[in-house]
Amino acid sequence: MTDTSEGISPYWLAAVLLRRRRSIALITALGILVAVVILLVRPARYTTTFTFVPQAPEDPSRAGLASLAGQFGISLSAAGGSQQSPQLYADLLATRRILAPIADDSFAVDADSAVKVPLATFLDIGEGTPGLVEDNTLRVLRKDVISTSVAVRTTGVVTVNVRTRSPYVSLAIAQRLLTGLNQFNLVTRQSQAREERRFTETRLDDARLALRAAEDELQKFLLNNRQSDYPVLTFQKDRLQREVTLRQDVVTSLAQKVEENRIREVRDTPVLTVIETPILAPRPDARLRAVILLLGTTSAFVFALLVALVRESWLLEGSAGPDAALTQLKREWARFRGAATA
Repeated sequence: MTDTSEGISPYWLAAVLLRRRRSIALITALGILVAVVILLVRPARYTTTFTFVPQAPEDPSRAGLASLAGQFGISLSAAGGSQQSPQLYADLLATRRILAPIADDSFAVDADSAVKVPLATFLDIGEGTPGLVEDNTLRVLRKDVISTSVAVRTTGVVTVNVRTRSPYVSLAIAQRLLTGLNQFNLVTRQSQAREERRFTETRLDDARLALRAAEDELQKFLLNNRQSDYPVLTFQKDRLQREVTLRQDVVTSLAQKVEENRIREVRDTPVLTVIETPILAPRPDARLRAVILLLGTTSAFVFALLVALVRESWLLEGSAGPDAALTQLKREWARFRGAATA
């Protein structure tokens, strides 16, 4: 029996457990069976991990400033001088530019596979138009296959995990991701160097014209003033000479910059410092069998107990009059249904 003034008696709970032990045991056994089925049906997963630190190419124009700052214990790269944002590269791994070539490719599922399987087929994407299949494949890659983490506050290391049903597919996708990031870096850096080269070449042509004009002015002055012993003529000559020297320095600096940009334009050195390279997963991931079995058993037992308590409350209401708590529960349930249908 229940005591409406003091709540539910523990003796009543014990009596319900004994009375409904068979139904509780049956529902709990069904929960265990469902958990076992999930464990058997759930396929093994293999994870390939690689880590890297993005590093921008060294800028020669910052070398003197970095050396001077280092004498005072200041690191320009640590302050964001030459190091690229790690989060940028983590976000790049979810872009279509990096993932689309992978989504459209085929991979060997096993070591002895002579035929490669399209990634969409391997991921069970289903049928549809090529655009729809590619879009669904990209969505699965972002959601279920690829995960990233960035140590923003410490080292800036980017960790990438690729998780599929095949260790060979996981390894191949991880390698393709790393190759795609390096290619993006190279193309971006070479494009920037090409634009800088074009700009500096234009400025170099203008600077050479300005230098030639300054030299012509100096030459004209020297031809017209062979006797330059007068202070005014000496001052004018020095002023023209300084203009020529200044123009020469500008031309020399721009010419050096053009050569540097030409070298950067054809340089193909990767700018990602790979800390941990992708390797074949030696064993499947932990399948958490004990956790799934415990959750299934606990959930089934709690559900069975709730069912038994509700049935006993209904029986008590029919034999000993309405229970205040059960009446209040019915009232709240009716109010909830009325609000839901309104």
